Amino acid sequence: MGPKRNPTGKQPTSNSKGKKSDPKRKTAPSAPRRLLAEQQQNATSSKGKVSQDETSTHSEIDLSAAIVSIPVPLQQLLLNVFRTALLPDTSSNNDQEKEDDLHTQIQTLKAHLFNRDFVSAFADASPELLRAYALRWSASRCLAYVGIFKGVVLALLDKSLMLHRRHPDNIESKSNNENGLHVLCIGGGAGSEIVALAGVWRALLDEFNEAFSQNVRKLADETEADVEFDLEKLSLTAKDAFLPQLSITAVDVAEWSNVVDSLSKTIHSTTVPGQKMYPSPLLENSPEDEQPPVDISFRHLDVLSISEPDLSSLLSPHDAPKTNLVSLMFTLNELFSTSMPKTTQLLLRITDETEPGTILLIVDSPGSYSTLSLGGSTETAKQRQYPMKFLLEHTLLTVAEGKWEKMLSQDSRWFRRDASKLTYSVNLEGGDGLVKLEDMRYQIHVYRRLSSEVK
Repeated sequence: MGPKRNPTGKQPTSNSKGKKSDPKRKTAPSAPRRLLAEQQQNATSSKGKVSQDETSTHSEIDLSAAIVSIPVPLQQLLLNVFRTALLPDTSSNNDQEKEDDLHTQIQTLKAHLFNRDFVSAFADASPELLRAYALRWSASRCLAYVGIFKGVVLALLDKSLMLHRRHPDNIESKSNNENGLHVLCIGGGAGSEIVALAGVWRALLDEFNEAFSQNVRKLADETEADVEFDLEKLSLTAKDAFLPQLSITAVDVAEWSNVVDSLSKTIHSTTVPGQKMYPSPLLENSPEDEQPPVDISFRHLDVLSISEPDLSSLLSPHDAPKTNLVSLMFTLNELFSTSMPKTTQLLLRITDETEPGTILLIVDSPGSYSTLSLGGSTETAKQRQYPMKFLLEHTLLTVAEGKWEKMLSQDSRWFRRDASKLTYSVNLEGGDGLVKLEDMRYQIHVYRRLSSEVK
């Protein structure tokens, strides 16, 4: 697993003036020691057992099935998108020099991350250094993210997405997804979330086409009617009816515009190497009179100092549907580390701005890697240790009581790639390359926004 990145950079100044107060919302107190002790005791007593957190009765997310359902050739195509988009141009005669530059950039990043100098690694980094980071670490994380996102997206989709598979003739009906699906990726500038979500859409479209073709032919056989089906036309009509339009907004404190632009273009490029079962482009461009299959944008903002209008525009953009999914992938712990009060306030502001049904997805490092130390500014003073999960639950379930329900919570999961079938080389002269794909261990927490009437 690659090192964490800090999406916040320099510690910002909060700006929460002008916010309408919620009289029902409690004031965020400091985390009580008694609640923390109870949580730790429950975790200890349930060791070796499947906890209620890990198998929530509310959960509609089959994470294991979603991860398994991502074919290896599709995973390889995702890697090829990163390599094609971000590998330095090899058309010149300075291949060795470019390779040396990339190697130097990666070593510089490792040094910054080891020293926890996130300002130098991200906020103040050059476009070349950010590109090297995405090439080195984002590709591996994308492989893990695509299965996670698929499980969450399927929980968001309308039930009619499944109904069309049983009734493919009913193509005139419209689902509640006609307004689209908007995903806000906080700390998502490095590209892992963007390419992973595009991969989810490719997987869903491929599954849709296969199931639709089979069901239309089955319908024709069952009716024994001598009818000619324009399968392509029917499929396009059905997709418009049952699959939402996807839009993605990535927001980050570092200036990732070049990386996001390169990946966005490459997602739709036919020059990306692909396999017979999964050729490029990852997503095909629609005809000129239709919207693209995925609308991608980037905002260079610090979420801990974001203004109320900017936050509202992220969650309710003028040119896209209101946000259905908010993700913080290896970001929340760094936000808490930068400022616990401001991060708590951000989560509460998101609570106020989002509508019922919105899903909040948090993925981060597990165990002690996501434990925060508070208090004890001197050597003699004692510091208190707070797991990120505790701070998250305290904010969403206690401070914002009645506003969120927990759909899924797991303290530790592994994503292990198929090392024997996936390749990812950035060595300009062949060989094993500089970049090594890595497995990923993580914790995951998924919450769904409840209606204001729910207590």
